[in-house]
Amino acid sequence: MHNKCSLTRADIIMNEKEKSVRDSVAQNPLKPASLREIYFPRRGARAQGTVYVASFPPILYFWPTIIVCVAAALSQTASGTDSVIAGWFFVGVLTLNFIVLAHDFDQKQFIILMLAVIVLGLLGWIVNLYGHTFLRTAVNWILSFRPILSTDTYLLVGGVLIVLCALGSMSPLLSYWKLEQNEFIHYSQPAGRDRSIARAQCSVYKEIPDIFEYILFFGGGSLVIRRNDQVLATIPNIPFLSFRMPAIETLLGETRVIVEPGGA
Repeated sequence: MHNKCSLTRADIIMNEKEKSVRDSVAQNPLKPASLREIYFPRRGARAQGTVYVASFPPILYFWPTIIVCVAAALSQTASGTDSVIAGWFFVGVLTLNFIVLAHDFDQKQFIILMLAVIVLGLLGWIVNLYGHTFLRTAVNWILSFRPILSTDTYLLVGGVLIVLCALGSMSPLLSYWKLEQNEFIHYSQPAGRDRSIARAQCSVYKEIPDIFEYILFFGGGSLVIRRNDQVLATIPNIPFLSFRMPAIETLLGETRVIVEPGGA
């Protein structure tokens, strides 16, 4: 007897892609993955298909407040006077940072928030257009506050946040994930390898639990490892996750099952 095995169009396309990838690798050897990619991700494929990812502490969300503190301190030093405008910027940005920590705005909630702001703005404009003064009085009452901070205060707050962010930036070196072709490994230093998830039947996808996190972490979000309907691991607060996804998708697509013709 003789068994036939026919190649489908999908198999032919897959084999052609694999040949193209092999030729490209032969011409441009891949660089091995490095632990430094936790901080500086690369879009392209890696040798041995390894990708490093890690969670970063939420204190890093406060980088806009640090910028405002430094800018306000420099501005007040140059002008020689304490600025109310700088104080309002500081209060506004710091408030937004605390909102990010206190509540997650997913895509639906973020759209609702933006629509609510637009509607309230239109209502305020209409109320003012018809001559009602209570809204204008409320706004003038808020603007009557003078949040003036000294240059030393800005330097102290900014310095403390810089130290906390620096310490938080080192924590991923103590707890990180190494995504490989056959397994996903979590390392907890100095103990080393403490958890392993077999890659078989696993799916990895990006999740954006908070739009503000996505903005503040420059395309950041969470990485979820799932098998069937069970979530095996969630890696939150990953900066530049959108830049990391092409390498992760390449890693997930590297394993191929090729059926060769056989005869008897």
